[in-house]
Amino acid sequence: MGLRIATNVSNTGVLYQLAAGFNAMTKHALRLSSGLRINSAADDPAGLVISEQLRCQIRSLGQEIDNLSANINRYRTVSSSVGQLRSQLTELRRLAIGAANEGGNSEAAQAAYDTAARDIVASFNATVKNAEYNGAKTLDGSEGSLVSISELTGIDLSTSEAAEASIGAIDEAISELDSAQIELGSTQKNELESRKASLEVTRQNLTAAESQIRDIDFAQEYSGFISSVIRTQTAMAMLAHHSLTGASVLKLFQ
Repeated sequence: MGLRIATNVSNTGVLYQLAAGFNAMTKHALRLSSGLRINSAADDPAGLVISEQLRCQIRSLGQEIDNLSANINRYRTVSSSVGQLRSQLTELRRLAIGAANEGGNSEAAQAAYDTAARDIVASFNATVKNAEYNGAKTLDGSEGSLVSISELTGIDLSTSEAAEASIGAIDEAISELDSAQIELGSTQKNELESRKASLEVTRQNLTAAESQIRDIDFAQEYSGFISSVIRTQTAMAMLAHHSLTGASVLKLFQ
């Protein structure tokens, strides 16, 4: 080969390989540190657009899932309130049966039954009227409430006859509560929780698809990083050896 010093062609090639090795090593290091295959549009323009679209869908699904979770909590709260009312009616019916024992209760016992019943009725009606979730009524049938529960009226345990008549009214109230509980549970399970589960599966699948596009394979990326480091070190070593070419030319003038 000829010996030239004006244009060192071999050195130019080595410098190109050295620069390419540095660039590759830098890209691999960036991907390894970020965990992402796509860190800018230049890495994969189409992949970046698809990834951002998937991320938008994932965030929207996340918000919808949060909304459903809040609504499910509202149904759970209301269902719990209805369950408490149901317990009160169970106790009230027990009192009514006791008060209906004709000839078996003293005046004091009859009065005690009636007083206990009035307390339960007052508590029951206060719950129906005042129960709310996040500032909205939940049981009184007004706009935004989930069910409509009637307040208790006509409950009288002052006499055995009145107590006997009150049992029928209590049974009607129990039937109303049972229907409300079924409605609440059915809506929560078959609409809200079912919809939430479906959205969570969709979000999981979209997240996996977005990860496939944007995230790196660490084993593969690290292998590429080591390869670029070896190529860079090799190019640097060759650059040092190619400096001997200039020295060989100088020896011609000695």
